[in-house]
Amino acid sequence: MAARTGPRVYFSAATGFSARRIPPDGNIFVMKHRPITPASLSWQDNTPVSEQFDDIYFNKDGGLAETDYVFIQGNRLPERFAEFNGQHFTLAETGFGTGLNFLCARQLWLQHSQPGQQLHFISVEKYPLAPDDLQQALSQLPELKSGTNQLIAQYPPALAGFHRLSFDNGRVQLTLMLGDADECYPQLDARVDGWFLDGFAPAKNPEMWSETLFRNIARCSHAGTTFATFTAAGVVKRGLQGAGFKVRKISGFGRKREMLIGDYEAETQPLRNDAPWFQRPQRHLSQPSEENRITVIGAGLSGLCAAWSLAQRGHKVQVLERAAQIAANGSGNRQGALYAKPTLEATKQSRLHLSGMLYSQRWLHQLDPERRLWDDCGVLLSAQNEKVSRRFEQIIKSGHIPTRMLQHLTTEQASRITGHNMQQDAVFFPAAGWVNPAALCQRLSEHPLIEVRCNWPVNQLSYNIDQQQWLIHGQTEILYSSIVIVACATESLAFSQTAMLPLKPIRGQVTHAATENISPLKTVVCADGYISPPLEGQYCFGATFDIADMETDLRHQDQQYNLKTLTVALPELAQQLASSLTTPQQEKQYSPSQGHSFTPAQLSLQGRVGWRCASNDYLPLVGEVPDQPTFIEQYARLRQDAHWPFPLTPPARHHGLFISVGHGSKGLITCPISGELLAAQICSEPLPTDREVCDAVDPCRFLVKNLIRQTI
Repeated sequence: MAARTGPRVYFSAATGFSARRIPPDGNIFVMKHRPITPASLSWQDNTPVSEQFDDIYFNKDGGLAETDYVFIQGNRLPERFAEFNGQHFTLAETGFGTGLNFLCARQLWLQHSQPGQQLHFISVEKYPLAPDDLQQALSQLPELKSGTNQLIAQYPPALAGFHRLSFDNGRVQLTLMLGDADECYPQLDARVDGWFLDGFAPAKNPEMWSETLFRNIARCSHAGTTFATFTAAGVVKRGLQGAGFKVRKISGFGRKREMLIGDYEAETQPLRNDAPWFQRPQRHLSQPSEENRITVIGAGLSGLCAAWSLAQRGHKVQVLERAAQIAANGSGNRQGALYAKPTLEATKQSRLHLSGMLYSQRWLHQLDPERRLWDDCGVLLSAQNEKVSRRFEQIIKSGHIPTRMLQHLTTEQASRITGHNMQQDAVFFPAAGWVNPAALCQRLSEHPLIEVRCNWPVNQLSYNIDQQQWLIHGQTEILYSSIVIVACATESLAFSQTAMLPLKPIRGQVTHAATENISPLKTVVCADGYISPPLEGQYCFGATFDIADMETDLRHQDQQYNLKTLTVALPELAQQLASSLTTPQQEKQYSPSQGHSFTPAQLSLQGRVGWRCASNDYLPLVGEVPDQPTFIEQYARLRQDAHWPFPLTPPARHHGLFISVGHGSKGLITCPISGELLAAQICSEPLPTDREVCDAVDPCRFLVKNLIRQTI
């Protein structure tokens, strides 16, 4: 039998996740997420020099002039920006370094573009500068001060992966990929209009100028894409010619004799040649207009984050809410912990959570600099036992989460940071904290392009093929919309298009307790539950976790459970809080150190009940909804032959119907980045996360998994 030459598919039994197609060349690129090594610098006349590559970051005789000549003029950006009439323009770079090229491109964009147009700048850096070194390097360039200040304020820790940074109220977006270019660029989903092929010279850094890089430059390019590079080395010229560019030599900058520029002339390639079932949706919206109506169903955190991201792009968004007010369910708590559980390995889930946490922190700093809705007081994770303590030590030792982001604390250090006597050692996220989800939802709903209509239950969704519009059926009214985003938790199961999704409600009861005569807690503390520093004279702590429990009333036994959970990490504070929930005589009977507890009836009921929505794999569902019958027919061959070379055609989806649900208890770190992901898909922009994470939250994943398992 002849060997099969087409692409192959594999399925991971360990994760049970999905099949992924191996390209014909046999290469699969997976982000390794190794610990990031910061740049090691020396200084020559205030100019940074890389000790890893023994080369300068920018020309000592005129870094700004060099960037302008090589990359700005080499890509003809002044005239292209001035003539551009689209919604977004995308530049990509192969070495971020000090950010000089990005800052110059940003400045030019603000001078020549129109309001409402957006610049996307994508860059990669294997050895990122430390924040102090970055600030010192850019302090030599006062002309770029406005952009420099925004970059320094948002500059991410050295965590491998994708980081989305926003500048100038969203007019400029920077996607900074930390890691090896050969691992990061294959994970990029973007169409690039111009390339800045920077980085250190091929003689100094030959590994970067690889066949993999040139192949991915071609994959992301299209007719009209340009490039410019400072080098004229033969390996670069041949690589770009082989990738489909027409290459020209021109005079180099300063003492550099020659450099290369060129245009992409080959046929535009698919953005991905593996896992066709995860291909991104086709283009939906371009310029904002009255005809492009967008409707979000659900006025909780997931729905309002999606609405806000689209409104920031100039689109009017209508939000429909069944309840009488926004944030009526799980998003209505007084306080929620803004943190991610650290893991020993960089799984898809942990990568989403860590990058989402950093994104939420940056986003909140810009949305609410006065910190009225949140506080970055830090989050401390207490080790409940010796096993957890050893795991914390292993996580810190692995180094994949940088110390700027996560630190190990002794019992004494933990006690000092919290202001309370701690019983165990801990790890600490110094830049994390708490958020008031209900107040955050209110702030998002006040965007001038967002209209919220409460008491508006949606009974049915149907699609008019002739008008290419969704019909949203209410009790007495039918609305029309080009785009619909379902963000109403388990209520989404009531619609025929989303009824197949594996979602479940999880009841959570939090406890409120007055702070009178109680020592203040200085930071969020998490163990089996969490407690935040007091807000407006009350502590908020909990929470219970009861799957498919729909009881709406507060329960005494749940108050008792929350106190017992708190006792593990903060026994003295738990005893103080217990006294505020009981009579003085009852309080004397309580001694957490001796294992005593109240009977349920002894605890007053102060708190709130809400429901989280979770999926079977506890990852959110974010993306365009699959058309289940057609999708199953399209990929039915997966049941028999996981090696079948499926055609690279887009999967069957409900055109214009998107979803953002299943965020569980992590909505504060997944909803904001998911809103950006949806907006990027709807507007055909570069995606803000790597392809593996995008695939991991795609609502198609369960159909693929079940086909391979032969359960559908």
